[in-house]
Amino acid sequence: MLEKTKLSNQEINWLLENRITRISDKKGVLIYPMGAERYLSLVLSGKIKGRYNIANDIINKNILIIPGYGNSAFLFANIGAKSITVYDKDPVTIAWIKAFKKYYHYREYSKNQEPFPSVGEILTALTAWYPPLIKLPNGKFLNHINYIINPKELRRAYLFYMMKLVRNALESKINHDVELKHDIKFFVGEIKDIKESNFDTAFVPYLLGVTNGIEITTEIVAFIKQLVKIVPSGNVLVNPARGTKEFYITGKSYFKTSEYKNITHIPELKNHVRFEDKYWFKTQGMAIFGP
Repeated sequence: MLEKTKLSNQEINWLLENRITRISDKKGVLIYPMGAERYLSLVLSGKIKGRYNIANDIINKNILIIPGYGNSAFLFANIGAKSITVYDKDPVTIAWIKAFKKYYHYREYSKNQEPFPSVGEILTALTAWYPPLIKLPNGKFLNHINYIINPKELRRAYLFYMMKLVRNALESKINHDVELKHDIKFFVGEIKDIKESNFDTAFVPYLLGVTNGIEITTEIVAFIKQLVKIVPSGNVLVNPARGTKEFYITGKSYFKTSEYKNITHIPELKNHVRFEDKYWFKTQGMAIFGP
C-alpha cells in the first residue's frame, strides 16, 4: 500500500502564505515545467525521434532525482517508473512539489457544476511545448488573447491558478483522496544525505556546471563519483552536459562554470562516461555516467 504524502506544519504555512522564494538565496522556486521538462516530455512521448532513449532508464526502474525542481517526477511516474525519490536542498521547493502530488486530482467546479482543470491537468498543460487553451474560473478573454500572442503570460496564469488550487485544498481540509497514486517520496537534502543505494537511475537536471549549482570542477567530479556509488548498476543522466550555444553569437549556454566545455571532457570522469547525446535539447547535451 502506498504511503500518503504528508505536509509538515511549516510546509503548510509556506503554501498558505504563497511563499515562492527559496530559503537559501531568496530567488524564485522552480516548481513549474520549464523548457527542459517540456523537451523531456516530448522525447518520452516519442514525438522527438533520434535522441537518447531515456525511457529505458525510467520504465519499471527505481529513480533518484536530484535536484527535484520542475515536474520530472510526474513525467517519470506517468510513463511507468517503479518508484521515484526526489531530493532538493530547498525546503520550499519540496513543499510545493509534495503538494502538487498530494492534490494532483483536486479540482473545483462552477456554479453549474462544470469542472475546472485539476492540479495534474494544469501541470500537463504547462508541460506542452505550446500551452493549450483551458477554461479557468477567471480571465477567459485575457487568456484567449495570451493564447494567441503571449503564451508566456498564459503559462503564468495557469501556474498561479494551480498554486491557488493547492491553497484552496489546504484551507477546505478536503476529506477525500485526490493524491496521485504513485510511489514518489520527497526529501530535503543534498547528496551527502542520501543513505540508500538501490537506485537504478539517477537524473540530475541543471545542477552541474551551471550558475548557482555545483560550479567548481573538483566538486562536479566529487558529486559524480559519489552518485555512481549510489547507483551501482545503473545510469546517471546529466543535463546540460556541454557549453555549446545554439547559435554562435546568440543563444544560451548553461554548462559554463567549469573550465571544460563538456562535462565528459573532465579527465577524472573519463572512466565513468558511458554515452553522450550531444544534441539533447538542441545543443545542451546529455551525458550518461556509470560506475
